[in-house]
Amino acid sequence: MPVELSIVTPGGQVFADTVHNVVLPGAEGDFGVLENHERFLAPLRIGEARIENDGRVQWAAISDGFAQVTGEKVVVLVDSGELAGDIDLERAKAAKERAEREIRDVEAEAAESDRLDLYEAALQRAINRIEVAGKR
Repeated sequence: MPVELSIVTPGGQVFADTVHNVVLPGAEGDFGVLENHERFLAPLRIGEARIENDGRVQWAAISDGFAQVTGEKVVVLVDSGELAGDIDLERAKAAKERAEREIRDVEAEAAESDRLDLYEAALQRAINRIEVAGKR
């Protein structure tokens, strides 16, 4: 019993076909959709979409977005999406390393910022003590 599935990004349609079922990463947990499913709109989180058709399973990496479900159709609107076979693994690994490096840099800056806050607080305490001591 098929359902039409479309995965759409700002760059265009990533997937469009009739499938037996799809499991999507909902913001509140994964959910599956079969033919004649109740109508609803659901927010999606970054995760894997599992697409099954004729006993064959395909996977897609999707970002956050929304899924609109009707009885016969599922439209997935996401910022980014790629079928497993279309993913450039080396590019993905480089993006992961770049993101990890940027996170470390931000954490290092935050640590420096925390120390700066400590020093500023110590300076304010010292100034306050000096001013209060002058009022004896």
